[in-house]
Parts: sequence; structure tokens; C-alpha cells
Amino acid sequence: MGLFSGFAPASKFSRIGLLAAASALSAGGFFVCGGLAFAQSLAGPSVVGFWQSTFDDGNPSGWFYFTENNGVAEGRLVKTFKKADETQTVETCVHCPGAMKGAPMLGLTIVTGMKRHGAKYEDGHVLDPRDGSIYNAQLEVSPDGQKLYLRGYIGMPILGQTRTWTRLPDDAIPAAALPPDPMASAAKKPSAPSKAPAKAL
Repeated sequence: MGLFSGFAPASKFSRIGLLAAASALSAGGFFVCGGLAFAQSLAGPSVVGFWQSTFDDGNPSGWFYFTENNGVAEGRLVKTFKKADETQTVETCVHCPGAMKGAPMLGLTIVTGMKRHGAKYEDGHVLDPRDGSIYNAQLEVSPDGQKLYLRGYIGMPILGQTRTWTRLPDDAIPAAALPPDPMASAAKKPSAPSKAPAKAL
């Protein structure tokens, strides 16, 4: 299962299955307070907020929460859905690279390093949790702020594929109920104290 739907399979170079980040873990598939009003700025609509990705059948596959800091945006997976023929969603990122391997899916930062240029975000990356692949990525918000176009690619953007996500209400998930970023939590976790050497009698 994967979070990206509709991305070419086969080789890694043809598998620009980026948007998988959207498919809430089925082979096939952002946020800050303030909402659409906040998102509309002189530079154009912002990616900040909640977005929904869908499976190929049109049903929701995942919800993502995007924040933006100093012109750089990132998006976390905050809710997953299973396909009609699935009994449960994937709970951990079995194939994620490095320290992310085995991390909980909910709260995991999937989209990183997106630098804003008006309504477009570039030079970022998207993680495909199906196999741990990381792709180059671009984002663009529609003029009305209601659609997000996520393009994943290897090499040149022209070789990639684009998926469309839909903006959700600002209160889609209460702030207090948002799943924390598991990697941030792991970084803050104190290490076990070393045992003091036993004293000789």
C-alpha cells in the first residue's frame, strides 16, 4: 500500500509516484492557523492549511497539514483512510530511510523544503512511504486557494506527474488533536542515563 496513487510503477525513474504521499497508504495516493483568509496574501494563496488527497476512485486517501516558516513549507500526514477492499491502514513507515524507518505514519513529515515563489513552491522533496523513495517536488496553489497541485519528479519536472489535492476547512482537525511529528518527538526524547560504576567493597 502507498500514499501515492497513480504514479508510474516499474523503475524508479518511471515511478514518479510522489503524490503517493496523498494516497493514505494504498498503492495507488498542509496547515497553520488562520485558514483561507490567512492563506490569501499579496504573494498569492498560501499552501498553509489542511489538504485532502484521493484514491483513483475519488474517495479520500489522506489528509495533510502544511505549515510555512520563513518562506519554506512542509506538510505532515495527519489522517489516513483505507481503500474499500482494505481492512486497515498502514500504521508505520516500514520502508522509510534512516531514522524514519519504522516511525508512525500519522504526523510524519512527507513534504519538505518547499521554497515559496508567489503561489508556487519549489526545490522541495516528497517521501513515498511505500518504498522509502524520495523525489524532487513542486507545489502550486490555485488562484482561488482551493486546489493544490503537487508534482513529483526525478531529474526534470517535465518528466514528473501531477496530482490535485483539495483544501479542507481550517477546523478539519482541532489543533489539540493533531498527531505530533514522531521524528520531532524522538529528537526530544532524553537518552537513558548511564549507570554509575559499582563501588568496590
